[in-house]
Amino acid sequence: METGTDSKFNTIIAIVISILTIFSALLGWQMGNVTGDAEGEYAAAQRAELNTQKIQSINALTVDENHRSFLNYKRNYDEYLLVSQQLEQARSADAVDESLIVTLETKQEGLRALYISNLQLFPNIYITQDGTYDTSTQLGQLYARAARDMDLNSQRHLNLAVALDAQVQRMQYALVLLAVSLFFFAVISTVEALKPVVLWGFTALGAVFAVAGLVIGVLNWS
Repeated sequence: METGTDSKFNTIIAIVISILTIFSALLGWQMGNVTGDAEGEYAAAQRAELNTQKIQSINALTVDENHRSFLNYKRNYDEYLLVSQQLEQARSADAVDESLIVTLETKQEGLRALYISNLQLFPNIYITQDGTYDTSTQLGQLYARAARDMDLNSQRHLNLAVALDAQVQRMQYALVLLAVSLFFFAVISTVEALKPVVLWGFTALGAVFAVAGLVIGVLNWS
C-alpha cells in the first residue's frame, strides 16, 4: 500500500475506534439505567405483594365480622318469626290467655329491635335470596375497591422486571460484540507489519462484530 493510503486507512480505523468506544460507554451507562429500572420494578412488585396481603387480611376480618353480624340478625329474625307465629296462635285460641299474649308481645318487640339493630351492622346487599350471606362477592368487591386506591398487581411489575433483565442481557451481548470489534481494530491500528490477508480479515471481522453490536445496542437502547 502507498503511504497516503495507509494514512487514510489508519485515520478511518482511529475514527471507528473512537465511535465504538463512545457508543460502548453510552451503552454501558444506559444499561445501568435499565438495570435500575428493573430493580425498581422488583421493589414495586414486593410492595404490591405486601399491599395485597394486607388488604386480604383486612378484608377477611371485615367480611368475617359482617358474617357474624348477619348470623346474629338471622337468628333473632327467625326467633322473631317464631314468636310472631306463637302470638297469632295465642290470639286466635278459643281460650285467650292475656298474660301469655302480653309476654309474647313483649318478646316480639324485643326481638324486632334486636334484628333491626343487627341489620344495621353489615351491608345487607349481600344477603342472597336463599337467606345466606354472600361472602365471596363482598370479598371480591372490597378487593376491587382497594385496587383502585393502591397498587395490588405484583405480577405486572414482575413481568416488566423480567423483560428489563432480558433487555440488560441483550445489551451485555452488544457490549461483548463491541469489545471484540475494538480488539480487532486495535490490533490493526497498533501492529504495523500485518500481512494483507490478516489485515483485511481482521478488518472484516471487526466490521461484522461492530455492526452486530451497534444494531443490538440500538434496538435495546430504550
